[in-house]
Amino acid sequence: MLRLHVFNTGWAAVQEKHLYVGGSTATRIVPVLSFVIEYPKGLIVFDTGLNPAFAARPRQYIGWLGNSLFPFRSLPGMNLSAQMQARGLAPEKVSHVVLSHLHYDHTGDLRAFPQARLLVSRPEWRAAQSPFRRWRGYLDKEYRGLTISLLDFPLYNGQTPNRALKGNYGLDLLEDGSLIVIPTFGHTQGHQSLLVFLPYGVVLLAGDAVYVLENYAKPATQPHAHFPESAWRTLIGLRALVKGDPTAVILPTHDDSILRKLQRPDIVIGGAYPMP
Repeated sequence: MLRLHVFNTGWAAVQEKHLYVGGSTATRIVPVLSFVIEYPKGLIVFDTGLNPAFAARPRQYIGWLGNSLFPFRSLPGMNLSAQMQARGLAPEKVSHVVLSHLHYDHTGDLRAFPQARLLVSRPEWRAAQSPFRRWRGYLDKEYRGLTISLLDFPLYNGQTPNRALKGNYGLDLLEDGSLIVIPTFGHTQGHQSLLVFLPYGVVLLAGDAVYVLENYAKPATQPHAHFPESAWRTLIGLRALVKGDPTAVILPTHDDSILRKLQRPDIVIGGAYPMP
């Protein structure tokens, strides 16, 4: 049986207007979530959260500008691999790491999984090589020298995600229909998300395709998407997914509100979660 483990690796204080169009100047404390899927043959990680350096020296690690724009914080032992070990999930048993994109709040603990296959979309990898990558949230020291497997998605034919799960839209990770990597471009050039078909219903690990519940509930797009038109199309596609399957759950990286309402045996809230 598949089981989804949710871990929080840190937090940031962000004004709501930076999370969704029409948001106020009120400050919201948002988490930095990572996910581990437990399946019969091992473990799969979706996003690795913040680097342990955010617990002690964030400014030195990302520089004064990054620290000013995105004031992420963490605590000792709050990084993903440490929490996994504390919960009895051995990092060395991770077979795949699916990265929604390569911003540093998603790649911070990558080096804890040297044996895993690291999956990034090809357009995202190109974006991470751009001359201005550091200004756009890419911190290549987190993945420099690692072997990256690049994903090429099948031609998108206009179908919404809930109608196209068998290979003509997404990529079947385990070739059994249980985990489908889908393109959710917009936040970055090559952003991707992961559909997880759990025993009690489908869950979309959204990454930053949406920041918070308001993005797809209103709908209200995120204000700083690298590709706004693609971000809007992705947002409409995610709304179609929920409309097509009302039991579907969308879990963004930076919103834990829906998790507070979930009581399911196939979803485990673990480690240092919730936020301090």
